[in-house]
Amino acid sequence: MKRIFITLMTLIVASFFTSCGGSGANTASNKPANAAASNAAAAPAPDKATVEAEVRKTMDDFNAALNKGTEGIAALEKIYSDEYTLVDQNGAVQTKASRIEAIKTGKLKWEGLKFGDLKIKTHPAGDGAIVTGLVTGKMTIDGKTEDRNSMVTWVLGKSKDKGWQFMNAQITDIKGGAAKSDGKAKIEDKAKMEAKAEDKASDKAPAPAANK
Repeated sequence: MKRIFITLMTLIVASFFTSCGGSGANTASNKPANAAASNAAAAPAPDKATVEAEVRKTMDDFNAALNKGTEGIAALEKIYSDEYTLVDQNGAVQTKASRIEAIKTGKLKWEGLKFGDLKIKTHPAGDGAIVTGLVTGKMTIDGKTEDRNSMVTWVLGKSKDKGWQFMNAQITDIKGGAAKSDGKAKIEDKAKMEAKAEDKASDKAPAPAANK
């Protein structure tokens, strides 16, 4: 009887230490996953103003690189993502490779290119943005120079190793003169309507009676 009791106690103790060792092993193996989850949960949300400032700087760098022509190719190679596509003002689709090649050969160049009225919308995670803006200046393509007056939409993405890059873009030419901001256009439209109303009122007003 005593021998049986000792045997049972030995088995119980061995089982206890085995279960503790397994639990410890599982805990150790789970530490990296738990730490990653904890870090992800504790990571603060990106500051919107900071993200917008980064995007605006990328736009400034992009503008400067385009105006430099062949001297700006190294910067453009980094700014354009490998998957970059552009739908130009004629509806043609261009890639990073075709865009860079056109600049290298002098087929495409800009002078006094400016980005204005930029509106930036950022992704809450701070790794994406959509930018719209007015593009003006002179563009020479195939030896023909023309004034640029277009609205452009850019899609940007950010990665840890490459920073902010252009993913997509689309150009829409503005017809009938210089572009106006919404506020200015509304003010001018209102002024025109008021002028028309005054003209109509003067037309309807009775003529002054002739002196008798």
